[in-house]
Amino acid sequence: MMKLKVQYFGMLADIAGISAEDWVVEDAVTVGGLRAEIQKKYAEMKISKVKVAVNKQISEDHLVILPDSAVALLPPFAGG
Repeated sequence: MMKLKVQYFGMLADIAGISAEDWVVEDAVTVGGLRAEIQKKYAEMKISKVKVAVNKQISEDHLVILPDSAVALLPPFAGG
């Protein structure tokens, strides 16, 4: 097991009611696995549209998150 600090931005922080929290996850958790755990806790987040950054890099669901990585959830952005 490992602990990750997950940061929430924009409307995601509003939904969670906090801007960051610690998650205890399996050692070989992927971005997709963490995404699924977060969705269980915060069903209203519409997590499939959320970008996940690991160590400041937008990451795909298959990426394994290493211990002490910085994880951030970014809401969908509108452009124009």
